[in-house]
Amino acid sequence: MLELRNPHSIKAALEARPKAVKLVTVHSENPGEPWDSVVKLAQENGVPVRVGEPEQRDHRGQKGGQKGGRETERTGAGSATVEPPSPIPLEFLWNTDEATTGLWLALDQVQDPQNLGAIFRLAGFFGVRGIVLTKDRSASVNATVCDVSAGGAEHVPFAVIANLAQAIEKAQQNQIWVLGTCERADSTIHAVQRDRNWMLVLGNEGTGLRRLTRERCDQLASLPPLGPIPSLNVATAAAACLAILTARTN
Repeated sequence: MLELRNPHSIKAALEARPKAVKLVTVHSENPGEPWDSVVKLAQENGVPVRVGEPEQRDHRGQKGGQKGGRETERTGAGSATVEPPSPIPLEFLWNTDEATTGLWLALDQVQDPQNLGAIFRLAGFFGVRGIVLTKDRSASVNATVCDVSAGGAEHVPFAVIANLAQAIEKAQQNQIWVLGTCERADSTIHAVQRDRNWMLVLGNEGTGLRRLTRERCDQLASLPPLGPIPSLNVATAAAACLAILTARTN
């Protein structure tokens, strides 16, 4: 079970998977928005709602702050106990449509839950159709990821795979072109054709894309800096690339 504390993430779970939400706890009879909406939606779906004092934690994150000057902090206006979102089989991720072009993401061993949560949020914002996650040496879709995603982890389907090279091959078999991000690439993200399905592949926070991943991509592209800062973290780079790939050309 996950203990979620972002009301937007909890509301998204109630909308997408109400049976997965086991309990909503708020720390006031009138918590205000957006918690009022969470409580209303929980009650409409028969999810128990409990009103109680917030749990106290000391500065080390331990329960029950001690007297005598030890710092305590409130854990927020509420929380919810929720079953984690489940991955789907890889073959169900490729919902291509001949009438429109689509965009997918693949993450090559992204390890920071904050980055993964931010990428899920970006995917929900930019209309990404699905995310491929690597199983090993990668962040799992945990409570931090769900909270940071602000609902993205509920709305964007994802698959967890053991072999990214094989997943890339499956995408290509489904008429999806694969674009790897690489700072050493000759072409830039700005030059990528927009009139086709793309799966954008983003690499690990420290080492980027693995060699085999790069070799399987149809195209590699860089995101060149316009100022003195030479690079971005993976979530910020994802935001920039998705904005460029989804920008209207008219």
